[in-house]
Amino acid sequence: MSGRQPHPVSAGSPVILDDHIRRGPVRRFFVAHPIAMDVLLVVIFLVPHVVLRAVIDPRPAPYVTLLAAAAALFWRRHRPRTVLLVLCALIAVHVLVGGDTGGIELALAFSLYTVVTTYGSRAGWLGLAVATIVSTVAVLLWGDQNSAAESFTVDGEPALLDRAAYVAGNVVGILVTLLVALAVGVSVRSRREQLQRLVDQANQFRLERDQREQIATANERARIAREMHDVVAHSLSVMVALADGARASVVKAPERSADALTELSRTGRSALGDMRRILGVLREEDTRATMEPQPDAPALEDLVAQFRAAGLDVAFSHSGPAIPDDAALQLTVYRIVQEGLTNVLRYAPRARRITVIVARRPREITVTVHNSRSDAPAERRPGSGQGLIGMRERAATYGGTVKAGPDDAGGWRTHATLVLEGALTAEADTGTTSGPDEKGRHG
Repeated sequence: MSGRQPHPVSAGSPVILDDHIRRGPVRRFFVAHPIAMDVLLVVIFLVPHVVLRAVIDPRPAPYVTLLAAAAALFWRRHRPRTVLLVLCALIAVHVLVGGDTGGIELALAFSLYTVVTTYGSRAGWLGLAVATIVSTVAVLLWGDQNSAAESFTVDGEPALLDRAAYVAGNVVGILVTLLVALAVGVSVRSRREQLQRLVDQANQFRLERDQREQIATANERARIAREMHDVVAHSLSVMVALADGARASVVKAPERSADALTELSRTGRSALGDMRRILGVLREEDTRATMEPQPDAPALEDLVAQFRAAGLDVAFSHSGPAIPDDAALQLTVYRIVQEGLTNVLRYAPRARRITVIVARRPREITVTVHNSRSDAPAERRPGSGQGLIGMRERAATYGGTVKAGPDDAGGWRTHATLVLEGALTAEADTGTTSGPDEKGRHG
């Protein structure tokens, strides 16, 4: 039997209620062919009552009301409340012309069930009241007046007690039939609503999962964009500086030119390899590609050496214990130093004093890149502004901050603070801390 079909929550791959209800082959057939179900109900209602009517009362008038009730019942799925009202009128007409209800209360029960499952119990109780009142009034006014009046006489006078019993029996029969239909309808609707709530929850969970996946994808792509910026912008800046240095020294110092070209080639190959690894994450078939490089603390020495080869006089020092053995944290420190030195290479390549200081404290790591005022203005190379944004986003991952700006002497200072949480702090405290607390190299 049916009511209005539920509408599942829209999602990427929504859960459909009908797909999760266990049905046998017969139920699956009628669900797939609702018209066949309507025809079956009409047959169940019409055939027995037509046969019974042919035996007890061959008059044609009651057959017309039975056929009209069958036709109305066929449309119960499309107009439940209208069909219920029509059947109430037909049962009154049948009592008038035939002396009894003719079994139309069964059609009323089917119609009432549809009203309950479609519109809820309130509409069902209202329908039950209307059908009961109409049927009771019809039986009281016209019940048995044509077909069995003689059976309710005593010496030619109606037996009021017997007629009262007849009316009560018919009304109780109708009421019980309608109450059963109402109870079944309420039960079915409650079960459907419960299943629909479960389906809605499943759809909501699935939608939230899809949203989390989309957010994770967006974050991953943002991370990839930052890595691409670091690889492309920084490496190209170093390569341009090396190329300029090689061109300037090709005549006066050929050996320095050769060293610069060698470093230029190495930097280009390294950048190309990094780009391939980063772009590999975007490939659908390589979703587990690792994000490299993931430099550790010694790689900072190589990074500083690379900028020294590009012409910067950089002094590097590290104080305190080693950086915790966390790849993401080490990559964050690496990228902050790389961004700071790249900015120096762009805007103050002739600064006399350039320092990089990485300090490990009990619960934080500070990274400072400072350069003095440049002796000569650098060639204007406008940036995208993404470098400082990227540094701040990386530092924010560890609850830290990045401050960048000029100092009192006309130089520039970039200072980043990364906050270490419990696990990283414990790891660093128990890690290797041997070696000098201060180490520095000058070009």
